[in-house]
Amino acid sequence: MKFEKEYLTDLVKGKTKGDFPPFSSGKWKKSDDYLKQIVGRLKDIQSIQVEADFNHYGSGFSSYVHLYLSKRDKSDTQISNIGELRTEETNGLVIYLCRMAPFSIYAEGTWYKTFNKDKWHSSGSHFIKPEDIGTLPIVDWYTELNEIKNTLNQYGIILLTREELDKKLEFEIKIPTILSDPPFKVFDCLFYWED
Repeated sequence: MKFEKEYLTDLVKGKTKGDFPPFSSGKWKKSDDYLKQIVGRLKDIQSIQVEADFNHYGSGFSSYVHLYLSKRDKSDTQISNIGELRTEETNGLVIYLCRMAPFSIYAEGTWYKTFNKDKWHSSGSHFIKPEDIGTLPIVDWYTELNEIKNTLNQYGIILLTREELDKKLEFEIKIPTILSDPPFKVFDCLFYWED
């Protein structure tokens, strides 16, 4: 897929782009309800758990919704206990659903949650980089990935590849992101976070 300068510039300015609602509306807030429907369908996949961050990581603006997918049987999660602290470290699948256009990416991801006496204490995760796109966790995800791809396809969401997103931009642009620095790539125009 070739991305034109005007298209990418509009995305960075906060305008949605697409051939169907809500992306054709030009307003990103309308896309959240649509993306929530997709998350609901993904939660119907019996073998996985899905957590979605629609809250822009608690601050700023995120051009995407960050999904954390793990195995329901916890086969991808290590649990450790130190005193009253319990930490769950998961090596699962991370998906970004773009709020600005009908695109998505996935990659292997690791995140943790720490609880103190069963109350949330802290958590952390990493962000997808262009070179991570399309990677899978060690635990078998092939069956679930096919179901995920089918669900995204039913909603008109296109999974982009590393090759499509890892291209350097041929023009200068200011992107409100803390995730990367110039020179920017196509990836940065679609998946950015301004804290």
